[in-house]
Amino acid sequence: MKNTLAIDTSDKIARFGLFQGDKLADHLEWEAHRELSKTFYSKLDELLSRNNLSYQDLDSIIVVRGPGSFTGLRIGIVIVNAFAYALGVETAGVIQKEKMSSHSVIPARQRSGKHPVGIQKMSLEKIYSAGKQDLKKGQIIEPFYGREPNITTKKKK
Repeated sequence: MKNTLAIDTSDKIARFGLFQGDKLADHLEWEAHRELSKTFYSKLDELLSRNNLSYQDLDSIIVVRGPGSFTGLRIGIVIVNAFAYALGVETAGVIQKEKMSSHSVIPARQRSGKHPVGIQKMSLEKIYSAGKQDLKKGQIIEPFYGREPNITTKKKK
């Protein structure tokens, strides 16, 4: 049975979905926000160990390429590209069209729970379905920001 990992690091809530065949076998989501680079591997290890799998058991990885957080997308995509190279797995990148605005700039976030009003994240199943036909070995996934990056200066403590 094929093991596919779906990854979404486009928002402050990061998500992993483990698909076995075409079925979502397990998933994990956590508030990563500014800690994504510190939590990514421990959360992935947690998901894999819960399912008695190792990195070598992964056959493919589908990652959200955007739009979304500049830093979150870059971290997730760099890790996926490194895994693809090191493990020789197939990869695909998915653009979340649901998060795109009809304007060139994504509207300011208005909070309603965890996600902005009017901008919906794709389910892990939709991410998997959108990416599974594009899986290939050796391709480099590039981020899609959907607008010019909004890079801020480091906050003073």
